[in-house]
Amino acid sequence: MPVGFDRAAIPTLLEEKARWIERAGREVEAQRALLDPWPHDRLPEKIELLAVGETWGIDAVWTDGRRMLLREHAGHRLAVSGPIGEAARWRSALKRWLADKAGTTLEPWVEREASTHRLRHGPMTIRWQKTRWGSCSRRAGAAKPALSLNAGLLFLPPHLVRYVLLHELCHTTRMDHSPAFWKRLERIEPEAHALREELRSAWHYVPSWLEAQLPTQPTAAAEPTVPPRFDSAAGRT
Repeated sequence: MPVGFDRAAIPTLLEEKARWIERAGREVEAQRALLDPWPHDRLPEKIELLAVGETWGIDAVWTDGRRMLLREHAGHRLAVSGPIGEAARWRSALKRWLADKAGTTLEPWVEREASTHRLRHGPMTIRWQKTRWGSCSRRAGAAKPALSLNAGLLFLPPHLVRYVLLHELCHTTRMDHSPAFWKRLERIEPEAHALREELRSAWHYVPSWLEAQLPTQPTAAAEPTVPPRFDSAAGRT
């Protein structure tokens, strides 16, 4: 709802637009099915991590226990054992595994880019974010800006991941989206603006079973909103 919208008018509005809402919902689901036909509440048979060029096959083992266990095996096989019928449990377990893998992948990647382009940053965190692929913020008393990266970057192709990392690293020198910031970024990545546009639809790479816990899709860069935390490579719309 827009700010100042009359809340009392909402029921009438929903009733008037009910058919349109239902039709739009069906169209969205049809498009999603074409992109990823696998049911979001069913354990996937494989996980494709474009960022690292890996495809992990999943072997499901039903057990009567309450714990969900994951074990890596040779040949990029991931054994998932536990109450497989409970989507919330296996989804949480897979998210933890992905977050750990994102940490071992993205943190060294950031360090390589930072060293190459002589950019310095503070603490780095990897977590699941609902509206950003990454962010950079300067905390009170901290000597260097901190970076936060979305574990979902693992699903993106390498050129988009690299763009997000460079975007955030450039924010360590310019905490805004001013012409000076873009000039700095374009010296490192001449295709920055084209990559920014491509990133706007990058959420399509994220599988539907994971999106069940990400109600708001990450978007591309936007102007900063509330200082000192700035929207960046995947800011709010």
